[in-house]
Amino acid sequence: MANSASAARLFPLGDDELDGRLRVVPFEVPGLGNRTYIAGGDGYAFVVDPPRDADSLLGFAADNGWVITHVIETHIHNDYVSGGYEVARRTNAEYIVPALSSLLCPAREVADGDEFEVGCGTVRSVLTPGHTPTSTSYVLAIDGVEAAVFTGGGLLYNGVGRTDLFGPARADELARAQWHSAHRLRALSPTTTVLPTHGFGSFCSVGESGYTERTLDGLQRTNQVFLEDEDVFVHRLLASQGPYPTYFNEMAAINRQGTPANSPSAPQMVPLDELASKAANGEWVLDLRHRHDFARSHVPGSISFDSSGAYVSYIGWLLPWQSTIHLIAADQSMLDTAVTELARIGIESVESGAFWGDDSLSVDQLVSGEYADARRLRGALADDRELRVLDVRLPAECVRGTIAGELAIPVHELLDRMDEIAGWSGGREVWVYCASGFRAAVAASMLARAGMPAVAVDGSVVDS
Repeated sequence: MANSASAARLFPLGDDELDGRLRVVPFEVPGLGNRTYIAGGDGYAFVVDPPRDADSLLGFAADNGWVITHVIETHIHNDYVSGGYEVARRTNAEYIVPALSSLLCPAREVADGDEFEVGCGTVRSVLTPGHTPTSTSYVLAIDGVEAAVFTGGGLLYNGVGRTDLFGPARADELARAQWHSAHRLRALSPTTTVLPTHGFGSFCSVGESGYTERTLDGLQRTNQVFLEDEDVFVHRLLASQGPYPTYFNEMAAINRQGTPANSPSAPQMVPLDELASKAANGEWVLDLRHRHDFARSHVPGSISFDSSGAYVSYIGWLLPWQSTIHLIAADQSMLDTAVTELARIGIESVESGAFWGDDSLSVDQLVSGEYADARRLRGALADDRELRVLDVRLPAECVRGTIAGELAIPVHELLDRMDEIAGWSGGREVWVYCASGFRAAVAASMLARAGMPAVAVDGSVVDS
């Protein structure tokens, strides 16, 4: 995969300069709503919570003349495959993980209060359970002054990490631990910069992704974990934790093994007509092009997973785990990016790929799909009071408003409820909407694959 690393590379965001000597640079992990960090100065650096494909981080360190001495995990991740062990192996760095992580690869487990030197600073581990039972935050001090705390999936900017990943029986216990962990961090200097891994769109977080405050002092004025007492916070948190992608259930076992040794293999390139045959046989053929391009023309039986949206998480959520996948892409960059980003969540079952428009299919072998906007949907509803409208948003989104007479089924439940939808629709056309159009396109193409005519409604409906 010579081109995939560059196609799906991680990009540095604006960085913090601490004490004039040490820089902390966040990198966004596209599609997953996470960040990873590299902190460097005086020729040395450490990395926090890297994803599987970490070449961008290693290149950034090399460009700045930094030797990576430590790779730090805040917790055993549930939403992506960690690159921690691989980065440590490639750089001869020490691999730091929370105590009781039960990794099956070499690592140094740190307990509450343990310290280690990192170039011009000292890092102290603080046990902050909640998101996971062993979640740990790491306080970076320079010349004895607390400058930053890496909080992983614990304390976030506008909320906290979800606490139900270990089942409903432990959700209350971990929610209470989360509250106490956040309040424990109040003992740090109020000017300490908080640097979370989750909270930027990840399904691992609970709370809005935007933020205005980044210091402990600021968060104590804005984050509900500091503004509510324990019982109120726990009740609200448990009520706010919606469903999460089913692939989460696979990540911890992979991460305990250490980063997979091999990069994902490049899929075999085949003509588009071969993927048309696979789709006709019921195999998973996913079209990564923009949903509008998909609607104009696509392979019968293929499913729209517009790669400009949060397609990776939804592929991991909607398809049975490690199903054989075939991808249709507009170009090599789109295909390479998808292979890399799917590997970030442990999906390495992309068997083949094809480029759109390779002339192996004639126009009459392709189909088009119906799509509309909110205005056209309202017009159709005015003309037909029996119009079949399917809402594929999450339950928490439906509080913003619904359409009278609609059927509400979250998109991740669609495959298991196809018979119900078929009975409800009675052979009539189904108009599908979500909040943006991405999930509506996925759902409409799944319905079409099952033989039900559908219209994908683009954009917001209830807010328009």
